[in-house]
Amino acid sequence: MSSVPEKTTVLVIGGGPAGSYSASVLARHGIDVTILEGTKFPRYHIGESLLESTNYFLEYIGAREKVLAHGFVKKPGATFKLRRDFPRTTNFIDHSTGNHALNVNRAEYDDILFRHAESQGAKIFDEHKVTGLVFSAEDSDRPVAAEWSNRSSDKGVIKFDYLIDASGRYGVLSDKYHKDRKVTQSLKNLAIWGYWKGNYKYGQGTDREGAPFIEGLHDHTGWAWFIPINDDTVSIGACIHEKYMKEKKAGKTQEEVYNAIFSQLDMVNDAKADSVLVPNKEGGSSPVYMASYFSYLADNVGAKNYRLAGDAAAFIDPLFSNGVHIAFVGGLSAALSIISVIEGRATEQAAADFHSRELKTVYMRFFVVVAAVYRQLRGELDILNDVNETTFDRAFALIRPVIQGTGDVGQDSTSSGNKELTESELQAAMEFVFKLFGGKHSHAMDNLDVDARDRLKALGDQMPINVQHDGVKAVLDEARAVMKTKVRNYTPILPVAA
Repeated sequence: MSSVPEKTTVLVIGGGPAGSYSASVLARHGIDVTILEGTKFPRYHIGESLLESTNYFLEYIGAREKVLAHGFVKKPGATFKLRRDFPRTTNFIDHSTGNHALNVNRAEYDDILFRHAESQGAKIFDEHKVTGLVFSAEDSDRPVAAEWSNRSSDKGVIKFDYLIDASGRYGVLSDKYHKDRKVTQSLKNLAIWGYWKGNYKYGQGTDREGAPFIEGLHDHTGWAWFIPINDDTVSIGACIHEKYMKEKKAGKTQEEVYNAIFSQLDMVNDAKADSVLVPNKEGGSSPVYMASYFSYLADNVGAKNYRLAGDAAAFIDPLFSNGVHIAFVGGLSAALSIISVIEGRATEQAAADFHSRELKTVYMRFFVVVAAVYRQLRGELDILNDVNETTFDRAFALIRPVIQGTGDVGQDSTSSGNKELTESELQAAMEFVFKLFGGKHSHAMDNLDVDARDRLKALGDQMPINVQHDGVKAVLDEARAVMKTKVRNYTPILPVAA
């Protein structure tokens, strides 16, 4: 194994999706880039359901066919049962390309991306943790080197011209130095989950096979997920606000808390059928996992010679499986903005501003939809439907460009096939969800989203609702065209009625 160089043009902290993606983009442009990753790859990670849009990003770095060949579960869409009386299905099928989403074993998926970055020319080092940064003597806000240590207790310093912090929740810049992460109290959730194996029923033998679904808990304290993944297990868990999780945990073991959640569900119970809970994939003593899923955004996601991407910059909520999508958007814009400076096509300030706009735009689009859906989940109010509507069809038709991630690549899919996503359609989606935060808040739990509305106002002050999608979207145009030419003899899957 080669040793960590003493100097690199771009240092990437973290080998997850954001870090590996940005490194691949940089390396494909002939730029010297090094990734330092603290853990040993492959490593376990939650967040197994992906959006259709991620395939366009993979095509851009030449990794899409490599990922598809691995045999991950094809995800034709997802079903959301936010109220007990009606579910809603959204399809992730692009009829012009045969595109679909994926459910993945993240240890395998992330490892593919990490190794792909190396195949493109990046120098990669796992089990090498960045322990601190060194800043310029002339400018105390400009990082110029990183201190690292590895599992063998070796230590070193690597100098760099540019830095991409994709260190996840560890947040080297945002948490250790800038300390500017702001947690959204209304989305201060805890997740509890386990893995099941056996004869699960949902979608088997139909065109919904592989589709995950979301079901709101009957007591309105959160929601549960059901995701079949490629290691022949199904991920089943729940996301609950810490206020309510504290009540549920009182006097109970972690396993008892988890098992009690099934009394608040219908679809999940039917779908898991006679499946059995499997041992902890990390070798832990309990088959049940629990972790905080606090939602946050760093104020400073890029300036001067550094960029933040992925969970190092922001985390919203797993409700719409947006984590990897946002990681790719941030990874791409971080890399592109640095390339533009290196090539003399933009000033440091202009390039950093581009990255900040791209990342905060995708954050805002998902955040406003997630916060609105939580209002529906936490009360009996008609939030996503008018009083005379018996489904959420109209709402999901409007917000589809956001929850599928296609609003960030300028592509949408309809029953008739391929069509370009217009700015007016994206505008309609944004205006619809912003309106959901007006009016009366009659349910006690609605008090939890006060700070969500404050966060939206702050973001709205930074950028208009009608945000153009011509940033990273324009870069992906060629990838979309390539995907179309690669598909031959493709028979589209017809839309499935909810």
